[in-house]
Amino acid sequence: MHKIRVMTLNLGGGEKNFTGSPEQTENKTEALIQLIEEIKPDIFGVQEIAHYIDADGITHSMVDRIHTDCSFQHAFYGETLSMKRHMQVKKELMVSGLFNDWWDWSKGNALFSNIAFSRLSDNSKVGVPRNVPLYQPMSYEGSRDTDPRYVILTRLKQAPFPFVLNLHLSTLVGERGENAWSEVVDAARITRSQQISGVISLIEKHVLIPQLPMILMGDFNATAEEYTLRDMLERDHGILHLKPQESIATHPRAGAVDHVYFYPAKRLVEYRCFIVNSALSRTISDHLPVVADIFIQ
Repeated sequence: MHKIRVMTLNLGGGEKNFTGSPEQTENKTEALIQLIEEIKPDIFGVQEIAHYIDADGITHSMVDRIHTDCSFQHAFYGETLSMKRHMQVKKELMVSGLFNDWWDWSKGNALFSNIAFSRLSDNSKVGVPRNVPLYQPMSYEGSRDTDPRYVILTRLKQAPFPFVLNLHLSTLVGERGENAWSEVVDAARITRSQQISGVISLIEKHVLIPQLPMILMGDFNATAEEYTLRDMLERDHGILHLKPQESIATHPRAGAVDHVYFYPAKRLVEYRCFIVNSALSRTISDHLPVVADIFIQ
């Protein structure tokens, strides 16, 4: 039996990583580092993490800070959006970066690990995670509606050699809150179902059919009851939702939208999943971290 502790956290917008005063940015970073040191995850999946290159060519990277200060042995950053590739005058942060002479700014997803990454085809050899697109708009229009969406796919070079996926699915402007538009809600759910369909297509032949162990985590922008997750993942493919002990929202407006899943159920001995709802975690992001201790045959 093998135990793996995973944690997933959306850092809250990517652009928020380096906004506010330098003191605010440093305080947020230090709080995140303290949280990681308290939880001690083996695998840490992050969504909407950012970095930028300033006018002097110096890179300011949350990925580098976490990798170094938290002593993770391995790290991978998967870019989803950048000034160089998606410059849009409607995006205030990009315009601000331009007038601050930034060479580039980007946000994306990241994986940090104390277990080496292996090749997908050969778990005896060191490999590099892959950043796989789930949705790429014809053009980026400066809002979440056209944010590109990706999933990071890797495999761990330690028994039982599970595949690990870290993703961030779409949400649309007008989907949340009391004044949400029903048409937008429906469109958002369809969009997420298409992205989950892409994930299934990605892993079906090489992971699901041979029933190899897999951990899927991230910000799904959907509760576990949405058909995208309840039906497409759990009912149709037997990908098990690791239900947290606490029945609380991981985001104040969206609800419980951050999740950890495992496959196949027959390889799962037991698990403990919980939401880190503390004063410290609430200083880091508008999302709460989800942690799972997974015991695998």
